[in-house]
Amino acid sequence: MRHAAPLAILWLAAACGGASRSADGGSDDGDAAEAAPDAAEETEDDGETSGETAGDDGTPETTTWEGDVPELPRLDKAEHIASCMRTRACFPENPQQLATCTSAFAHVSGREVGYTLAEVARCVNAAGADCEAVRACLTNGEPPAACVPLSTPDRCEGTVLRQCSRASSLDFVFDCARIGLGCYLDAEGTAVCGLGTCNPDTFRWTCRGDTVVACDLGVITLAQCDVAGLHCVEDEAGGRCAGGGAPCTDDSDPRRCEGSHIRGCIAGSSADVDCNTVVPRWTCGDAGGAAGCVAPGAECSALPLFGSDIDESCDGEAVVTCLDGWIESLSCAALGLGPCVVLPSGHAARCTVP
Repeated sequence: MRHAAPLAILWLAAACGGASRSADGGSDDGDAAEAAPDAAEETEDDGETSGETAGDDGTPETTTWEGDVPELPRLDKAEHIASCMRTRACFPENPQQLATCTSAFAHVSGREVGYTLAEVARCVNAAGADCEAVRACLTNGEPPAACVPLSTPDRCEGTVLRQCSRASSLDFVFDCARIGLGCYLDAEGTAVCGLGTCNPDTFRWTCRGDTVVACDLGVITLAQCDVAGLHCVEDEAGGRCAGGGAPCTDDSDPRRCEGSHIRGCIAGSSADVDCNTVVPRWTCGDAGGAAGCVAPGAECSALPLFGSDIDESCDGEAVVTCLDGWIESLSCAALGLGPCVVLPSGHAARCTVP
């Protein structure tokens, strides 16, 4: 996906068409297993949606979320990178490159995976070089539990989410109540932090400030439009992330790059998005045939979960990896971690426990 992959901005801008959480999303210490086959029909009433009765013509009435919406944490790029470096040092079970984690930021920021990881990153960075505390951040304080990736189904135990990490073959455990949400299985069997369950055919998306309250695969989730430099716009069709400026069409105001800015029509209204603000160091460029936020470098490329097209190495105590399209050295000592080592595969490097 990424010599010039679009940021979550394009996912958010397309939200009115129905969002999706792709498996590349980001917690490679807690990514979702494949869909559980028996989870698709969970539609229990959460008591906070309005509507649900049939109209005079027999069609279901539109429903909306009427409950509170929590203030969600925001994923910070520097905190995310530091968290990736600490979890790599403290999870020897994970053989993947550092780049599989660091490259995830632009793909998940503002989405359900992003604000979950934001809370995890805060916990990990507060733990510093204490690996017992770091590991507890990803297991909700429980002893690490082995699992079988792509076979162990996602689970919700009350508000606690459990997913089998493909990277470490350990359960990622997170209490969604930490960010004011509950745990729900979506139509594909993925455990997500959300507000409740919904019928995507009848649920009306709405705005709470610049946050969209959406129905995604049967779960009421939130998208932080402003994280992508957009605004939540609501009309008769419902709420969506959009440019927030004057009404427009793709023909009347085509999307284009002007320096680091994306300007033009996004989801029916004009936008002015500074990519360098949305993702520090990024710029505007060709993202799959349209103007989008892209990594500025051309030395390498990296994908969440899959890693980069270079072998990571050590430069003294620092890890040499692919970041933002550039080959860069990330200091282990600056985070209080031990010196860099290259794993036996010769493909991945990481900091060590001091």
